[in-house]
Amino acid sequence: MSTRGSVIEAAEKYLFHGLVEHDGSKVPLADDVVRIEQGRNTGQGRDELIQALAHDMMNVITGIRNVRWIVEGEQAVAFYDLDVTVSDRPVLISERFRVVDGLITEIEAIFHGQPATGGES
Repeated sequence: MSTRGSVIEAAEKYLFHGLVEHDGSKVPLADDVVRIEQGRNTGQGRDELIQALAHDMMNVITGIRNVRWIVEGEQAVAFYDLDVTVSDRPVLISERFRVVDGLITEIEAIFHGQPATGGES
């Protein structure tokens, strides 16, 4: 059985090693992991997700702040601010993880990008 700490630990590796450092090889992903983003499948399988995390488009991500967790059993939801190079305001993220035997089997992300504050009157 997964503990609260072990579920958060696995998910944090995805957030900080995968998203911020772009190194999916440090993330405990199950071979058959699935990632859903805004309701669309954006990754099927460990190898595909590792490649996606290393893709050049991920370089816009510069940091993660204000992480808050809700954990129940093997499910965890992280609410956080994602810092990106293309805006002076963070992207607001809610991301659900399912962790089984220490491996992430499901990732589901919902996000809202805020308009930049520069140039507004």
